[in-house]
Amino acid sequence: MSRRKKPGAGAPLQAGRNESASLGRNTYAWLAVALFLAALVAYLPAANGPFLFDDRNLVPFLEAPPEWSFLAARLARSVTNLSLVFEASISGPNPKSFHLTNILIHLLNGLLVWRILDLLSGRFGEPGPGSRMAALAGAGLYLLHPLQTEAVAYISSRSEVLCAFFAYAALLVFLGASPAGEMSWARSLAATLLLALSALSKEPGVAMAGVFVAFDLFSNSPPALKPLLRRWRLYVPMLAAASFVGIRLYSILSREGTAGATAKHRPLDYLLTQFAVMWHYVRLIVFPVGQNLDHDYPVVQAPGNIFTWAGLAALAAVLALLWRWRARYPLAFLGAIFFLILLAPTSSVVPIDDAMAERRLYLGFPGVALIAAEFLRRIPPSPRVVAAVAGVLALLGELTWRRAELYTSAVAMWEDSVSVNPRNSRAWFHLAFALYEQGRCPEASRAYEKAATTARPDYTLLVDWALALQCAGRLDEALAKLEEAKKLQRHSHAWTVEGRILAQKGDLGGALESLNEAIRMNPYDSNAMVYRGNVHMLRNDPAAALADYELALRLAPGDTAAARGRQAALAALARSR
Repeated sequence: MSRRKKPGAGAPLQAGRNESASLGRNTYAWLAVALFLAALVAYLPAANGPFLFDDRNLVPFLEAPPEWSFLAARLARSVTNLSLVFEASISGPNPKSFHLTNILIHLLNGLLVWRILDLLSGRFGEPGPGSRMAALAGAGLYLLHPLQTEAVAYISSRSEVLCAFFAYAALLVFLGASPAGEMSWARSLAATLLLALSALSKEPGVAMAGVFVAFDLFSNSPPALKPLLRRWRLYVPMLAAASFVGIRLYSILSREGTAGATAKHRPLDYLLTQFAVMWHYVRLIVFPVGQNLDHDYPVVQAPGNIFTWAGLAALAAVLALLWRWRARYPLAFLGAIFFLILLAPTSSVVPIDDAMAERRLYLGFPGVALIAAEFLRRIPPSPRVVAAVAGVLALLGELTWRRAELYTSAVAMWEDSVSVNPRNSRAWFHLAFALYEQGRCPEASRAYEKAATTARPDYTLLVDWALALQCAGRLDEALAKLEEAKKLQRHSHAWTVEGRILAQKGDLGGALESLNEAIRMNPYDSNAMVYRGNVHMLRNDPAAALADYELALRLAPGDTAAARGRQAALAALARSR
């Protein structure tokens, strides 16, 4: 890919220099300030959001974190986990603090992306106002596109923004070296260290090494291996570190069952599905309507379907065109390579339980910005063009602001999810649970019913549905759901809930029988002991109740219901003397 421009390619850039004088010397600085302020404002609604969905699992982790040495030795997302624990040690498990930190890292990432675009625009074309405008607009696309929202507004996606921060910093260190020369030991080790920190924030960060290789291979025309050989100081230690970290992380994630060898999908099925998923991503980039926290995209079985093979054919055609025109459109070519390489860890042969998730686009999104910058830099940056670009970015910012608002309420988020995909049973389940937590039990019961009609109900759904029905006063229906659940799985929770409902109906004997069975199945079920203590109190047996409450407190010292029950039992015993 030659840096020499084709005849005529400089005309738009020259025109851009002539027309840019009307914009003023400080125009780009003020535009940059406005851009980053707009990004901050767009994400501010999310700062008021609670721990949502997977974020809720962070609360016990942050309140009682493991030893720092354990987190570091585990490797998998150790940098992310250490950052969360460190922040919790300062601010406590305060969701607003974590949201604001994510937003700050996103803004820093925007600065890095701006610098990357500026460097590459100058390297593959004549520097000038058109290139500066394109780099700034590309950074704006990165900062304000609503597809970035899940990675920024979702606390659990701290791994995404941290991974990107270190990966982009590593790329800047890499690009800082002469494209035709060797790389010093200091620069090579700095890039390798930053890349390691990226991979230890989230596993796909290791793919940035592939971007380095692609840039060295394709930055010359014709492609050549010599730049790779000249930079052995970078690639030898990087390959060793990437191999060690990659194998270790694959082993850990496979053992934990969320990705890799123990994921629920076969590698070939997952790969075939990604040929269609990739075009859904492209559609959302170009036309960001129909976003979803949980797409619940179905995984096809080999040999796939018409959409699978049409997606593969379209991808091959686009890559062939980009290869043919790589000298004419170098930024677009590199942007597509950048995007595909950094999407590959989550959209190739390594199966993940969820086939599609918007947050996976975050790391490779600068590739989209590079493609946009390729064409924007050919347009003279007149005031009219600046206004048009600002209008597009303002529209994207508005969509991002609306999307960020959803992260302030679990009900709002899941209502949005089921409106986009009414066949998503998991989204209906989470909406039902969110409604139940707000005490909106009739609505929760209807949402659980929707979840049960879109997929075969499992044990957890049936028990939670029973709780919502109980809360709505539909006790007989609640007991029927528990009977269904008990046929699927013998777990103490169903018998515990059954005991509570029978006691509410006045069937104290039946309640005691169910709670005794729950405790036989799980002697550590403190809830069952509290409920059995309540039944003993209703049967005027405070001594038996006291024994249950005290046992529950030994198992769960902070259980307020057990503490109140113990006080009531002691008072009843005192009155009986």
